[in-house]
Amino acid sequence: MSERLAAGRHHLSREEVAANQKQRLFKALATVMSINGYAHTTVDDVIKEAKVSRATFYEHFDSKQDMFMSGYARAQRLIVGAIRALPVTGTPMERFAVMLDRYLGFIAADPVTARLYLLEVYAAGPEAMRRRVELQQEFVAGVAQIFGADDESRMFACQALVAAISTLVTNALTRGDIVTTLREPILEYTTRVMSA
Repeated sequence: MSERLAAGRHHLSREEVAANQKQRLFKALATVMSINGYAHTTVDDVIKEAKVSRATFYEHFDSKQDMFMSGYARAQRLIVGAIRALPVTGTPMERFAVMLDRYLGFIAADPVTARLYLLEVYAAGPEAMRRRVELQQEFVAGVAQIFGADDESRMFACQALVAAISTLVTNALTRGDIVTTLREPILEYTTRVMSA
């Protein structure tokens, strides 16, 4: 977790202080929700874990939902950025392997936050679910571009592949499994499906 800033004067700009506070709040949200779940987490739980004041929380967010959605959008930008930064050379399977490695890498690097945005999103309401669908469609678009999905059946194959990956990752997180162990089976399956 980001360290709490020392009390008193320091040489950080107002923006740096705000960024530190938000980072601590996002980490606290993931920590508390991993224990309590979305529905049973309160703003008080988050500010206690982040060691910030209630006033500081409300300087950054309007509500728990606003904070959740802001964090989700932040995570979405990181993942979509990695997906869009794929190499333009190599076989489609080599490029897909890079995409998969980046996605699984994000999950493995911070499974607590991954659980928050892949599992607790279901409890966070319709807006959160719309965001999840948008993220999944970004992934589908990336896969479709890699494999040159230019007709309805190949596009459906891309959608089914992404849905399967999402379910496998969500199940692994629920069980506490290491998500990177999914890499080889997913690549083998993708080779069969996308070369058919």
